[in-house]
Amino acid sequence: MRRPDPAWPAAALRDATAPLAGRVTAPVTFHRAWVHRGRVVVLDYLVHGAPVAFDLGPDDEPTRWRVELLSRCQVDTPVLARLGLERVGPRRFLVDSVGSGSSDELPRALVDTCVAVLDRLAALGPVEQTRRLLESLAPTERAVVVDVGANPLELPAYTRLLGLDQCRVIGFEPQPEAYAALQGRDPAREVYLPHALGRPGPRGLHVFRSSGFTSTFAIDETTIDLVGDPQWRVGTELRETLTVDLTALDDVPDLPAFDLLKIDVQGGELDVFRHGRRRLATALCVVPEVSFFPLYRDAPTFADVHQELLAQGFHLHKFLFQKSVHLHGSQSTTTGVRAHHSQLVDGDAVYLRDLRTMPSWPLEQVKTLVLLATYVFDSPDLAVRALDELVARGAVADDLPASYAASSYV
Repeated sequence: MRRPDPAWPAAALRDATAPLAGRVTAPVTFHRAWVHRGRVVVLDYLVHGAPVAFDLGPDDEPTRWRVELLSRCQVDTPVLARLGLERVGPRRFLVDSVGSGSSDELPRALVDTCVAVLDRLAALGPVEQTRRLLESLAPTERAVVVDVGANPLELPAYTRLLGLDQCRVIGFEPQPEAYAALQGRDPAREVYLPHALGRPGPRGLHVFRSSGFTSTFAIDETTIDLVGDPQWRVGTELRETLTVDLTALDDVPDLPAFDLLKIDVQGGELDVFRHGRRRLATALCVVPEVSFFPLYRDAPTFADVHQELLAQGFHLHKFLFQKSVHLHGSQSTTTGVRAHHSQLVDGDAVYLRDLRTMPSWPLEQVKTLVLLATYVFDSPDLAVRALDELVARGAVADDLPASYAASSYV
């Protein structure tokens, strides 16, 4: 058999994975397939809330493909080891070397190999501490997540909650290509709409070569020159400008009350908040991308977003991450300078409803806070505080906070 073209598998594997939902024996969600660095196709799955991926690439033998499983979280590494897979690197396990009689049969052979591992992994069940926590909390309903700017460039912060089937997602993504990439998922858990949210009315949506830069704001070229990163320069080349009609978050029809708002719309966050005050009034958590340095002309800053969320009753809890860049200069190729990335650019923040008011929250929302703190933004001290509240209400066993504190979930 001729060695497969490394660019071939992505589309074929997407088609081959279509029937996975009925073939795997426990909650396993196919996330995406793509060619990585021109040679590796990565299949992402959620298994009991723990993201795992399969790297598929040409093996040493010209007619075979190597299948490796990647553990994306520390918590599931020991679970994967129980499958008896050969560890070949940090969080990386060799599954098999797969060949087939023809190129047409190879996608299915690769998927069958992945499915067999997923079945074995799913049969092990979630890690013990997760199972105990979910049984102890016994939530009566799944959390509702609204994802504004749902472009699937990376796994969102709520990935583990989705994999545990403890939330349902309503996403908004106006970019046609990104919206198309979101289709085909389980509609009982994920629904996506091609709407742009913000201040109502028509607006130009600037679509750049790298879709992650797409915004209703124009790029600030002075910033691009200051950073001097060739990838940024290429990524911010304008492909097209679409005219979109923005809808206020408050005006989206049939949108249920939601617990978590995740938003990344490259400068448009403030307008979404200002025109979503009624819907945000019952929300528990907001996870926005915030800007510290002007990548876009006239875009709101972190200070603007912070003040608006404060006014709506949210407090800054923490940052999930912060991104910094190297400032280009005459000595940027010098060893002592080039390794430094000293300019803070942006990051993802976590804002929570005023925690001092927790005693007045609905019971299910306190339970949701435990899950968010555990599986979304890694705040075990906050989770314990919420568990203490549940103990005070007689909703969970008195020893649950101590049991939680003695375990590891993330």
